[in-house]
Amino acid sequence: MILLGQPKLINPITSFMLDSLRIIAALTVLFSHAMDQWFPDTQHTIEDNGTFAHAAVVVFFVLSGYVICYTTTNNNRGVKQYAVARLSKLTSVVYPALVVSIIVQLILKEFNPDLFKNYHRGHDIIRYPLTALFSNEIWLLSAAPPINRPLWSLSFEFWYYLIFGFWFYKGKGILGWLVLILVCLLAGPKILAMMPIWVFGCLAYRLPKPNLKFSFNWFLFVLLLVIAILLMLYLKPIPKGIGASPFYFANQFITDWIVGLIIAIAIWLIPNKEFNSVQISKSFISNFRKIADLTFPIYVLHLPLLLLFRTIVPFEKYNMIQYIFGVTVVLGVACILGLLIEKQRIVWVNLWKSIFGMKVQKRVKFNG
Repeated sequence: MILLGQPKLINPITSFMLDSLRIIAALTVLFSHAMDQWFPDTQHTIEDNGTFAHAAVVVFFVLSGYVICYTTTNNNRGVKQYAVARLSKLTSVVYPALVVSIIVQLILKEFNPDLFKNYHRGHDIIRYPLTALFSNEIWLLSAAPPINRPLWSLSFEFWYYLIFGFWFYKGKGILGWLVLILVCLLAGPKILAMMPIWVFGCLAYRLPKPNLKFSFNWFLFVLLLVIAILLMLYLKPIPKGIGASPFYFANQFITDWIVGLIIAIAIWLIPNKEFNSVQISKSFISNFRKIADLTFPIYVLHLPLLLLFRTIVPFEKYNMIQYIFGVTVVLGVACILGLLIEKQRIVWVNLWKSIFGMKVQKRVKFNG
């Protein structure tokens, strides 16, 4: 296995900026999907440029590659521990989200059939198991439950974790390469088309940082983020608009490569040095990380919760006050559920440890 440079720690400023990007990306998805509910004229069409919600997923992919590369190279405890960490992280949040989605779908079917028709395309007996197995996006499938379509990206994440794990821990012989190629073939062209974005995140962590002036580093960081935002708004989808066959949410993968590369370069340029006038305590970073960790449940729960809100509360389109109130309620409920889900994380860790024949511990320290 070839690694670029030596493992390195993430300083407090970098940690804070990464968590800030996570929070901004998750809130962007929430606000965008809420806009679709209250202001339907703003909904994305296949001919439109990519949405901010889709661009936020690109940010998530870059951050995921960066963080997984960091945690794996700096806390390498073997392939089994890697598998336990990744699988417990996904299943502990995605599986409760699937349960919430099923409950909300049944409520909509009974009490809001018109809205239910907009978020149901049948074949639930296939969609939910495929999503639970993270296979809803392999090859040319697009089978996540419409009531929680953001789950499409978690299938991509699962296969990126799998491919990276087989690459990182593969042996020296040809068998390791053959297994890696087989895993890539199982994932299919759609998932592989978006994988360079995830790899950009890995490289942003692994490549040595340029020796630039502190102030110039930050200037470039801000400039690149502004450029990325402008590209999200004005760059045409290449090769096709998202949402239709054959690649659905991966249709504009070339456009996403460009945006993802710029975001990765911006993250790469975050200075190693801290502000001389700002001291960020470890306790602040730790508490801020706990807030940022809620972005995962917010992402996978917000759409069914928005639809549930529409069913419970007398809904009024184009009502900005109700929009703000709805977003606030959904955000609060998602955070509460996220805290409850996190408390159960150890159950999932122990479950996967048992499956892999590892010693089960009462207390587990989570790393990524």
